Amino acid sequence: LEGPVAIALGDMCRARWQAAGGRALEPVRGGADCWPDGLSADFTNVPVGISRTLPKMADREPIYEIEALYVALIKQARRWIYAESQYFASRLIAEAIAQRLHEPDGPEIVIINPATANGWLEPIAMDSARARLIAALRDCDTYGRFRMYHPVTAAGEPIYVHAKVTVIDDELLRVGSSNFNNRSLRLDSECDVTIDATNSDHPETERMAIAGIRNSLLAEHLHSDCAIVQAKLAETGSLIATISALKTSARSLREYELPALAPTEQWLADTKLLDPEGPDEMFETFSQRESLLSRLRHHHHRKRESAGERGGRR
Repeated sequence: LEGPVAIALGDMCRARWQAAGGRALEPVRGGADCWPDGLSADFTNVPVGISRTLPKMADREPIYEIEALYVALIKQARRWIYAESQYFASRLIAEAIAQRLHEPDGPEIVIINPATANGWLEPIAMDSARARLIAALRDCDTYGRFRMYHPVTAAGEPIYVHAKVTVIDDELLRVGSSNFNNRSLRLDSECDVTIDATNSDHPETERMAIAGIRNSLLAEHLHSDCAIVQAKLAETGSLIATISALKTSARSLREYELPALAPTEQWLADTKLLDPEGPDEMFETFSQRESLLSRLRHHHHRKRESAGERGGRR
């Protein structure tokens, strides 16, 4: 990014640096054009949105722009939600997805995740929570519109996903530092940038660029070609059907398989001990923490009851 959005990002970075205890830094002035030679820009002269997470501090109110934008984007999607994320452990994101899965004509939702988190503690926290969330979401997926995949090499070895990318329909591209976990939405400091084709002077050009980025990511994962992905998507009208048609035994995407969790792992996932939703929750008793599974299932049953009531009236 360059221009006014780069200036805004610089201002934010300097403020965070100083808040963390660093010395005050002066902004760069009089800089020259530093766009890399030989690299074509995907977008030119487009508005760019910046969203942030900043946790609650003694002298500062929290900023949850990233969380609010994720929920808003999930609600507004019409056809497709494509996302790549290092983790999937956010209760709020799962609830927003569950609401869309209950709709007869809601969007398809495809999430690319690593097979497992790195390190010794992260798999206990993130993988356990993910397994519980995915199981709950699959219970809500009456219409078969939700999939999670992880990429593998031709030898079947998992490729670690560290990207944080979200594409909504062919209209919106979001790239940043935030993951689908509670830490990113409430506890860490994060920053994402978003380009919205509907907010552009050349919406069709931007839509083509956004769709091309999503299709190129799928082509990379499926060891295919962007044009082939585009043609198959146009033919099927479905991200899930396109992935299914282009999957091979070589480098490809594999559907996430639910692991068997030990009782301790289930307890850690349900209590959110290692991934709290904010500073305040870190000090709550476990009995005060409402399990996501109970919230999702309550929502699921409430939806079914409402549908039954409407059916009875008819």
